[in-house]
Amino acid sequence: MQLPPRLRPTDAATILEPTTKAAQKRKRTKKAEPPKSAVRALTLIDVRMPQELGGGTIPGSEHIPLDNILDTVPKSIPDPQAPVVVYCKSGMRGGMAQGALRKLGYTNVSNIVGGFDAWQKAGLPVTVS
Repeated sequence: MQLPPRLRPTDAATILEPTTKAAQKRKRTKKAEPPKSAVRALTLIDVRMPQELGGGTIPGSEHIPLDNILDTVPKSIPDPQAPVVVYCKSGMRGGMAQGALRKLGYTNVSNIVGGFDAWQKAGLPVTVS
């Protein structure tokens, strides 16, 4: 189907282009990047029990057992929009931690599907202490 000449995309683009000097200046101006302080660091939380940590942890993770998550996270992560990723051994307790944090008002919480087992199986880095 052919569009009538008055509705061809090239004509529409020409009509919609800014013509005033102020509009052209806005078009040339780059979007400002957020200040470095506005970039939020990801918090990685291991919700496994202490006796499970012998097999290793994901580098950079913070250990907060599932039993303590409701008391500890609000103190250590006061911003409810901060990105948080939780994990356990297989993903089940990580999912429970994710749900609990969402009920506390955290809006950017994720769970590593398959947990630490899936992380290891994928060959991703592990810290053993």
